[in-house]
Amino acid sequence: MLRFLRYIIIIAIVVTTVILVRLFLVESYRIKGNNIGNTLNAGDYILVNKLKAGNNPGFNRLVLYKSPLRSDELKPPVLAGRCIGVPGDVIQMGEDGFRVNGRLLPNAPMMQPTFRINKNIKESLLNTLDSLRIPLRSIKEDSVSLTLRMSLREKELLVRNLSNVVPLDIITEHFSGYEFTIPRRGTLFNINEITLMVCKEAIMKEAGAAALIRDGKLYINGEEKTTFVFGKDYFWILSENETGGVDSRHLGLIPKDHIIGNIWYCWHSKNSARRFKKIR
Repeated sequence: MLRFLRYIIIIAIVVTTVILVRLFLVESYRIKGNNIGNTLNAGDYILVNKLKAGNNPGFNRLVLYKSPLRSDELKPPVLAGRCIGVPGDVIQMGEDGFRVNGRLLPNAPMMQPTFRINKNIKESLLNTLDSLRIPLRSIKEDSVSLTLRMSLREKELLVRNLSNVVPLDIITEHFSGYEFTIPRRGTLFNINEITLMVCKEAIMKEAGAAALIRDGKLYINGEEKTTFVFGKDYFWILSENETGGVDSRHLGLIPKDHIIGNIWYCWHSKNSARRFKKIR
């Protein structure tokens, strides 16, 4: 009887240790999708460092995180990308791309290219834009089409909600520069058209039913607000797959509690060169 109890205690200790390690220290994941580009491939098995520390998530580190979108709350997809912006960093958009604290990076976050949309769905389009609270930016109309500016995230929402989907083609045009600061917990954050576009999902999740965004303005309990104090730290994460990856350009800000941790190690891959490889 004593031997049996000893075995039960040992098993309980082992199981508890494994659970605690997976919850708070290190956990194994299998990469899905194509967000990582050439660094990792779909099907690779990785170890993720979940230890809560100042450098986790770390700047310029590959991280694993969950989608922050309200529409994904029930079962948020797990994504991977490189953390290129931490709380307090300044994102600047210019003609040559975008910069983080003055350092040039290749793609513009939350850019608003112009899209051409077939005129035969004008009524459905305008109704959908209104229901999604997407402003009519620089909207123009000719004999066959409508053109307007949208962020990539807004385009994704529009296509998802349109019952009669037609191709949206990017039209090259001059894009005026802008900048915003990634929100830090407890810091007063100025609200304007750009920051509201970037922070819309984060504000709506933090403020809940009290928040309303209308005509490019923020209202809390019916009162217009030009500032907002966030209760969380946020990060900017980009996929290394520039063409097919989903990242902050589509999802917006990533709250800290949605980041699982730094990707630390690849312990199995079909590509032998990636096996037992430390990831940076």
